[in-house]
Amino acid sequence: MPPGPDIPLASKLALLLRRKAGRAGKSPSLRALEAATAATPGGKPAMTHQVIADLLNGEKNDPKTSQALGLARAFDAPVAFFLPGYNGLTSLEVYEGQADAREALRLIHDLGEAGAAELVEAARAIRRRHGKTDTNIPEVPELPPMVEPPRPGRRRRLSFTEAADRAVSDLEGL
Repeated sequence: MPPGPDIPLASKLALLLRRKAGRAGKSPSLRALEAATAATPGGKPAMTHQVIADLLNGEKNDPKTSQALGLARAFDAPVAFFLPGYNGLTSLEVYEGQADAREALRLIHDLGEAGAAELVEAARAIRRRHGKTDTNIPEVPELPPMVEPPRPGRRRRLSFTEAADRAVSDLEGL
């Protein structure tokens, strides 16, 4: 897949974070993502929650190889998606998840553009046979709309006078 326009890592992570939102629409916490970066369940995480926050906020954009592998585990995404220019999440997931797709690409390796064109035409015919259209398949699968409500901030602390005034009004029923 030829590299495309460069999408910042923070944008890719934000997209993947939306995909990880649970049934209630809440995204996982940074601590949960930190734990998910571990190579084995309960093992040592590949990065801290602070590094994940820095990556999400765009303050850092060059994770180490071990950290990129941890991100791939935490976000259930191909590690190549985190590389600059590799934006086709749909094709990367097919490539990583289906050995037959890798075999098909290996078989056309030395056939050049004509072989690739034949493979694409055969794939379109297969899609039509399965009742699927071959129109624009997005680079990134469609995401459900976010349902996570904005989180309210903490109430500011009241001064002693403000707290006393509030207590008086509560007692008087105002």
